[in-house]
Amino acid sequence: MAPASRRSRRPSIDIWPGFVDALAQLLMVIIFMLLVFTAGQFLLSDALSGRDKALQELQQQLNELSDLLAIEAQQRGVARRLGEPDCAAQAAIAERDALTTRVAELAAKVDRRGRARRSGHRKIARCRGESPPPTRKRSSCS
Repeated sequence: MAPASRRSRRPSIDIWPGFVDALAQLLMVIIFMLLVFTAGQFLLSDALSGRDKALQELQQQLNELSDLLAIEAQQRGVARRLGEPDCAAQAAIAERDALTTRVAELAAKVDRRGRARRSGHRKIARCRGESPPPTRKRSSCS
């Protein structure tokens, strides 16, 4: 009984079961935290990739709108240029109007001189006692 008496004389405290339990609990806490962080990382990366897709779609829409705006600005510029005749065309129109006015003035002057000539022929014919010369009918070419 000597071995039993030796154990009973010396009180021994066995700390290993408590130490192993504490290490196991610490390991479980670390694994749980790792699981939480991994799930959070997965969810955040999924949310960010969704935002990236939305940003790409918005960027594409913005590019399309800017292209449409550029086309519309070009159309306005073309319409403005077509709406306003250029200087050469304006000069040609002004010259045409001036020539038309000059032709009308000359036609009126020819008419007046023709009437004066006919009235002069009539006066001469009356003075001579002759019949007036036949009048020609003018054709209007305008």
